[in-house]
Amino acid sequence: MRRLTLFLVLWALLAPTSAQMSSHLKEEFHNQEAYGVVVVDRLAGLRSALLNEEARILCFQSFGEELDEASIKEILEWVREGHTLWFYDPRLASHFGMRGTFFDNSRFRNKPESGQLGGKKYGGVATLAVSIGDHPVQTGVGQVTIFMPTLEKKEGEEAQYGAIELAGDTKPLLQFTHDSPALVACRRDGRGLIVFKSLLWNEPLSGDRFQGNLLEFSAGYQVPGPAGVGRVGNPPGPEAEYIEGEPAEPVAATEPGEPTESPERNKVVEAVPGGKVGGWLLELRDGTVLQGVLEATVVEFETGSSSLKLKPDEVESLELGSAVKLDRIVAKGKEQSGLLLTSPIRFRTDRGVEEFEKEDIQKLTRAPGVTEQQ
Repeated sequence: MRRLTLFLVLWALLAPTSAQMSSHLKEEFHNQEAYGVVVVDRLAGLRSALLNEEARILCFQSFGEELDEASIKEILEWVREGHTLWFYDPRLASHFGMRGTFFDNSRFRNKPESGQLGGKKYGGVATLAVSIGDHPVQTGVGQVTIFMPTLEKKEGEEAQYGAIELAGDTKPLLQFTHDSPALVACRRDGRGLIVFKSLLWNEPLSGDRFQGNLLEFSAGYQVPGPAGVGRVGNPPGPEAEYIEGEPAEPVAATEPGEPTESPERNKVVEAVPGGKVGGWLLELRDGTVLQGVLEATVVEFETGSSSLKLKPDEVESLELGSAVKLDRIVAKGKEQSGLLLTSPIRFRTDRGVEEFEKEDIQKLTRAPGVTEQQ
């Protein structure tokens, strides 16, 4: 009888309870299209997501799949430009400046449940989380019902679940209690935001309000204030303050803005045959900078909506991306992103004409104060 009573009490805590937002409050939130959410459920889909210029929030729902170093750096670079990453596997926390912690279900009240994550169905538990704190995402939020998937375990061991330790600059958004690990947490990095997120049920308790707040803030919008009056918070975005932060675990470093110069950097070859001065600076990824003449009759560049064929004198600069970042061109006073089709790049210096592959080039810019002579 005692076991049944405890189960009924727990069920009462976890059972769906209607607490949907009022229609008036819902009008204060943006529509789904404005959030720029892109869901990725496996590592193979990461590249196209980061190349999506409409993406503001990347939901990386890959579970049980490790990230390689190159992917981690590309994600962090994308975040630091002013975007938001949501990740769901606590085992990835250390890559993003958080510290995961793992425990069995004796640490918290729960009931068995199953949930969908990354296109797959997982067993796990439902539990009750509370909002304790003053982060903008917590505005108007009390309790939320969430799902915790079971982590892979060895035979004979207790099932394990994961959360995030309260360490470094990690901000807890949902917890079991005021001093427990975080079931949803966030931290700022660069101009962007990183969120560890558990799955949740929207309609019970404050789930709808919490999900709406998190979407608003992550997409770069202020959160509707208490009862929908006013707006609060300083959200991430391309124009947000660049924050170095104090990660709980070391993260891959990239510097905001231009790379720091070193004695070996900016080694310029200035002269071209016949004493003519080249009007272009070609910066290679190894730090070498060459000054010379761009040997091309046309520069071809593909954007999402058009194919450009430009004369070299119409181009102001080219910045070459990477496997998961688009190239950028400034031509006729307009900046556009896409793919440079002209490759290899033929470049003439006093060493003669050399060919450089796209992957070896950082950027190509006009030499200041120089008029190019062919």
